[in-house]
Amino acid sequence: MKKHAPLSKVQYGIYVESASRIGKICYNLPYVYALDKSLDEERLRTAVIDTVEAHPTLFTRIELTDDGEPMQTIDMDNEHFELEIEYTTDIEKKAAELVRPFDIYNDRLFRIHLLRDDSHLYLFIDYHHLIVDGTSMSLLLHDINDAYNGKAVSGESMTLADVCAEEEALRLSPAFEEAKQWYAKNFDCSDTFTQLLPDLEETELKEASLLRTLSVDMDRVEQFCRDNGIFKSTLFTMAYAYLLAKFNNDQEALFNTVYNGRKTKQLAHTVGMFVKTLPVYAKFAADTTVLDYLKAGQEQTSGCREHDVYSFSDIMEDLKLQSNSMFAWHGMLFSDDEMGGKPMKARRIGNSTLDASLYLKAFILDGKYQIKAEYHANEYSEEIIAQFLESYEAVVEGFLSASLLSEVCISTPAQVAMLDTFNETDAEYDDTQTIVSLFERQAQLTPLNIAVVYKDRQYTYAEVDAISSRIAAFVLSKGLKQEDVVSVLIPRCEWMAIVSLGVLKAGCAYQPLDPTYPKERLNFMMQDAGAKLLIADEQLRPIVDEYQGEVMLTKDIPQLADNPTPITQHPATSSSCSTPRAPRVSPRVASSPMPIWWPSATGISVSTA
Repeated sequence: MKKHAPLSKVQYGIYVESASRIGKICYNLPYVYALDKSLDEERLRTAVIDTVEAHPTLFTRIELTDDGEPMQTIDMDNEHFELEIEYTTDIEKKAAELVRPFDIYNDRLFRIHLLRDDSHLYLFIDYHHLIVDGTSMSLLLHDINDAYNGKAVSGESMTLADVCAEEEALRLSPAFEEAKQWYAKNFDCSDTFTQLLPDLEETELKEASLLRTLSVDMDRVEQFCRDNGIFKSTLFTMAYAYLLAKFNNDQEALFNTVYNGRKTKQLAHTVGMFVKTLPVYAKFAADTTVLDYLKAGQEQTSGCREHDVYSFSDIMEDLKLQSNSMFAWHGMLFSDDEMGGKPMKARRIGNSTLDASLYLKAFILDGKYQIKAEYHANEYSEEIIAQFLESYEAVVEGFLSASLLSEVCISTPAQVAMLDTFNETDAEYDDTQTIVSLFERQAQLTPLNIAVVYKDRQYTYAEVDAISSRIAAFVLSKGLKQEDVVSVLIPRCEWMAIVSLGVLKAGCAYQPLDPTYPKERLNFMMQDAGAKLLIADEQLRPIVDEYQGEVMLTKDIPQLADNPTPITQHPATSSSCSTPRAPRVSPRVASSPMPIWWPSATGISVSTA
């Protein structure tokens, strides 16, 4: 009997991308499991067949309706799975050859091969993500092992198709509108964007991962969670939220997480794609207690799961949330996987495709808490990821002992000790000088030496001095006075150093704006600072659309006329305000050498000789 069902919203998103990439590897989940050669080959072959046939979802095929809409169909009367043992002399080459694109309209959405060479048996499995998630993969391996050991493989009391049909009905019920309203109330944060600031700027996509074993006492975590009614998943997820906020010098964070989507025990033995993505929005104040913060996060996550009929695609389309990082708690993992009582080693073929620039996964392995970062190595160096993971451990420790969030330190003792070495900078210096006067002195001493380097562009001290003076003259020509604010909205490039120097030469304060921030925040920052001039990259200018004042584009800087009159800097004096102001840097503040982190954060090299 042929069974039809609509795609779930999660499946539909995967389908759309897969349909747009026909003929390319997309959403494959290929693994090779190296098994002990002493296993009974025929028993293993039969165990795999019995397991596959116990899970009808594996035989899902995609068909299009007359309206062109995708449907999933299962026709077990016309499906039969066969498996033979194949010999190979090169398992690496063979496995690579077996990984190929799925034809989602004509193929089965899984491939299984049983291989052997002179030293091992191998189980090769490649699923399409349309029909299988991580929990399903573990379930199938468990069933194969049970079948090999003589246990009967139980069938599914509820299938993926059943769940998808229920979801479709629920989306047409009042529950969908209720869920929509709940999300609108709890995620009014479209202007929030938080990410670990990249320290690299390379165009070619590269992926990498880094694992850290935490020294956090597991018994202490268990006791804390038990005493306070907090799930471990909440503790570790909200630690990530807090750290992300602090790394952005903020008191809020927005990112995504996932959960297995199996809301009923009937799905405990069901194969399917049930994983759902959920947003996490954390906001806190200086006087927020750790427990209040954790309980608020736990309540929000519970609400997200309760209202998950409102899908992540609905959320992104309606609420316009912005996120480029993910966190997931995976609980207990097992390193000593077995098949038939013998060790089994799993290996993924090829690289996974990350859903975000940074994806942290926390889990328990070998009796220890572990945190693994998967990240875009063209955006982040291993060093900054390592520091982030170390700080994550400090936050988890802090949650276990602090009362207020403000008491939670994001640095470990080792990091504090390292930072202390940076402060060993005692030296006599002339505190009447500013960075401008120090630069001009250096320009006189070594005018032909290279001062600023960005990628393949470099500028001498004399060139930087001349260009920055022309910028200062332009600023003054617009009537700006001492401590007036000049906002600077430019990408990483040489102008970050030269423009700031020019603004300081004019005696003004410069306000650096991060173009990755939401436009609402950037507009507010300029209004709050009372900016009198904007220096911007032409492509970034539209971001601050509420600013209607004077503008200088960086493309026009090379055409600025020479200024025959020497620029006289008027150092700013300290002042106080009754209300917090947007960040800015005045000439007197800039009276010390460039911070040690500045070149690595901007990609610009600034020579001091």
